[in-house]
Amino acid sequence: MPEMRKVVTLLLICCAFVFAPSILSAQFAISPTDSLHTTVPADSVISIHTIDFPIETADSLQLTWRLIEEDVTEGWVYDLCDLGTCYDGVPGAADMLPAAPGASGFLKMLVNPNGHDGRGFWHFWVYPTLDEDNFVNVYFDIIADSDLSVNGKEAKAWVFGPNPAEHTLYIHGENSPSIVQLFSTTGGLTYELNTQSLDVSGVAPGLYIIRMSDASGTKILTDKILIK
Repeated sequence: MPEMRKVVTLLLICCAFVFAPSILSAQFAISPTDSLHTTVPADSVISIHTIDFPIETADSLQLTWRLIEEDVTEGWVYDLCDLGTCYDGVPGAADMLPAAPGASGFLKMLVNPNGHDGRGFWHFWVYPTLDEDNFVNVYFDIIADSDLSVNGKEAKAWVFGPNPAEHTLYIHGENSPSIVQLFSTTGGLTYELNTQSLDVSGVAPGLYIIRMSDASGTKILTDKILIK
């Protein structure tokens, strides 16, 4: 019987080590998936791809991410945003701001293929801050295909400036857009500009996504703009 007790004890210890990481990882979920695969037109100006991490703890939780692998077609322009910061490109690692229970941390890739067919692949670890052993793997796999060209829908006829903008934004093209909107880099609509004046003096300084469209929605331009 003592030998049997030893065997049972060892099995319980082994099970504890096997199941502990999965129990710890329940501190946050992943939405919509840990492996985001998508294809975009090569001539699209910018596309936004997001993986959320809903917090499942009773208290706020801070998450950290670490870049494990990056493989991107030459000529692409891309930036990363997380909960709290937008970066120029993708740095090696960073801590997000703490997220309250029911809120979410996130990783958001802003990608511009610049007309180049190819692939952007990023592999991250995401884990509770100071708990790297409890990481989860997260992947962005983005394909750019010129066969999916947006042609006239992504309206190259519109040119805007200055960028950075400080007081007034100027838009040049055959016809003026009917709608000009500024979105935060987290995707929320922040401002809708008066297309007659295009006054940005009341816009809080920062990086935005600008979206212009005509009344029918057949012409669209999406790009990044910095407000000073």
